Amino acid sequence: MCTELKPKQPTISVIVPVYKVEQYLPACINSILAQTYTDFELILVDDGSPDNCGAICDSYAARDPRIRVIHQENMGLSGARNSGMDVAKGEYITFIDSDDLVVPQYLEYLLNAMDSQDVGISICKPIEFNNPEDNNISSSASSSGYSHLSGKDACIALYNGSAAVPINAWGKLFRKDLLESLHFPVGRIHEDQAMIPIACYRAKLVSVLGAKLYLYRYRDASITKEHFSLKRYDDIWAIDQCIAFFTEKNEHEIVEAAQNKRKRILAVYSIYARRDGVEVPAQYRVGLLSAILYLRKHVHPPKFEYYLAQVSPKLARLFQYELKLRRMLGR
Repeated sequence: MCTELKPKQPTISVIVPVYKVEQYLPACINSILAQTYTDFELILVDDGSPDNCGAICDSYAARDPRIRVIHQENMGLSGARNSGMDVAKGEYITFIDSDDLVVPQYLEYLLNAMDSQDVGISICKPIEFNNPEDNNISSSASSSGYSHLSGKDACIALYNGSAAVPINAWGKLFRKDLLESLHFPVGRIHEDQAMIPIACYRAKLVSVLGAKLYLYRYRDASITKEHFSLKRYDDIWAIDQCIAFFTEKNEHEIVEAAQNKRKRILAVYSIYARRDGVEVPAQYRVGLLSAILYLRKHVHPPKFEYYLAQVSPKLARLFQYELKLRRMLGR
């Protein structure tokens, strides 16, 4: 009797949501296919993209058996990532945005940092770029080792704004069972804020690499330049979901860190809302003076000066004069 051999399951599932990025998509896929670690599947999720992205995905899939393509109606970034997670076969999962790039050692180094069963997530550092000619910003990366944090400490670092544990889903390798029953919230922005803290908490250990392995394409459009939208308060909604989760777990230190981040974001958003004349719902409203005083105490002077300039250039100039006087007086 012949026994049919089952195909070997890949070690890593790479999930790439795809929407209106035909200009950047080939470079992204090429950087993944150039990995030094090759035991992976690449799941391209065409999220109803109206351009040629779907055809580009199919073209690559026809050339490399490691690539699978999902074509679906537009569900947004969260829905696309969720679809990829639902079909992922790997023991580990990583998310890469379709306008970004990864250096050849991205998978290799992240996987090496999974040095025990207790490590649930490994995290690398990003490199920001925005010039299309900078696609080869880094063709290789030297391993500078890694350190471990407990899952709880990783959560606290995340909420405290530590560069070592960023909130983004990209630039991380997750053990797949760690993400069981977790999904990104569909229909909301700041979707990472709702999921990544809980994923970190589930991990006994989180490995933090010193190597810069993920190339993040910085776009000029951002909250600092766009007209402020109430949709931004999805950020607060996500933090509130996590606060409820950690409160139930009696993790008071994490709750305190999350509440402090909530206060910082509400203060910043009150500045942008005032700048753009947006009426803020009562549950998110922070008085302008309260916001300024809070930010004065909790952010670095250059950033605080920037926020003052959003309210009034005169306030920013007064703050500059104050700093000069302090320097003159040696304070």
